Amino acid sequence: MITTWHDPQVKRMFLRILSKSFINRKASIAIALVAVIVGAAVPAAMLTVSMDVEENVNREFRKFGANLLIVPKSDTIEVGIGGMNFGSVTEQKYINESDLYKIKTISWSDNILGYAPSLYQVVNVQSGSEQQSVVLVGTWFEKETVLQGGKIFKTGVRTINPWWSIEGNWVEDVQPDLTKSGEGQDEENTGTGENGTGNDNVKGSMIGISVATKLGLDVGDNFTIAYRERVDDEGNEKQANLSVTAIINAGGDVDNSIYVDMGFAQTLTNRPDKVHTVQVSALCIACPVDTFASEIEKEMPYVEAKTVKQLASAEMSVLEKIEDMMFLVTVVALFATAMGVSTTMTTSVISRQKEIGLMKSIGAENKRIASLFFSESAIIGMIGGVVGYLVGMILAQFVGLRVFDSSISPHYIVLPIVLIISVSVVLLASAIPVKRAISIEPIIVLRGD
Repeated sequence: MITTWHDPQVKRMFLRILSKSFINRKASIAIALVAVIVGAAVPAAMLTVSMDVEENVNREFRKFGANLLIVPKSDTIEVGIGGMNFGSVTEQKYINESDLYKIKTISWSDNILGYAPSLYQVVNVQSGSEQQSVVLVGTWFEKETVLQGGKIFKTGVRTINPWWSIEGNWVEDVQPDLTKSGEGQDEENTGTGENGTGNDNVKGSMIGISVATKLGLDVGDNFTIAYRERVDDEGNEKQANLSVTAIINAGGDVDNSIYVDMGFAQTLTNRPDKVHTVQVSALCIACPVDTFASEIEKEMPYVEAKTVKQLASAEMSVLEKIEDMMFLVTVVALFATAMGVSTTMTTSVISRQKEIGLMKSIGAENKRIASLFFSESAIIGMIGGVVGYLVGMILAQFVGLRVFDSSISPHYIVLPIVLIISVSVVLLASAIPVKRAISIEPIIVLRGD
């Protein structure tokens, strides 16, 4: 009695042949599995890292400063006579410090990592025999602000500029007392002052390294600043004694400035609740930084929010390069996997020619022969994909810790994607060996030719 391949008994035989194939070909199966595991681990790691890479890259860039600058809208008037243009005059306007909480009321408020206002003024600095005009910057160093609903949000330059190299201690945000022309300084020059100066009338400051070098100042030294609302108004000159709590080495304008508490600068310059600019550090993941700018302008209609184009362009460039690198590495890994599986399957077909011929002689159709080899490949792909996913998660954590100094969150959606990729690559790699298998003539191989 001749049985057909569709009989249950023949199907059971198919399963036995499939299982024995794995048992009898452990070495070649192991080689194919290793190839698939490696090929699956790389895309698993790359996909997992890529889902967090934008956030991590943005966080890394936030260590190098703010990416948004808020300035007040100002009216500019062109000046000229008889068609001759002499330039323009811009009316100086300010941002209300009391409005800054609105930055954290935009729809992307959770992505606002921090912000710090600045109030600028030129002062005359006296240190021993050295005298120099320096930009005094009032700012928040590390300030706790109260948001809507009573939530406390800690922000300031210490938050948005962690890249500053500081020698000494940060200044605390305090409101100092000021005197005109040094009045009352001798009487109040006792006690324990703020920021560890040992003097109630000496206020803490952080100075740029260039200022410190020119004036011969070091941490712990005292110096005097003088400010006039008008240059020729000597009678209204305000003076204050400052102590160097820290020296900043950050490059650029920072090294040429003196940083003090915002309250100090506002009182000194008679500008209560006023600031010139606000630097904002925004984590841009699901939207461009311009979206943050437009939303801030809606909350504060009298300001302009400008993106730091160089920083934004650098972020996009780095992200594109990282994505290209991940794609290239993944393609190379999958190609290597395909070559390994194809070689293994070809070897398997060559070594099993008599077995294939015997199955054909008892009625096995070409599609059944193909299904046997494709089933082996699919199983290898599934097992290799699962193990490769687990290895990929470990690899992703390694990349996260070494490159971004932070752990990478596992994304379980990656598992089905990796399984689909693994099985697809293995099946495609098996196509040529399977074609060779179904072209075998049973009469020739059974005869031994």
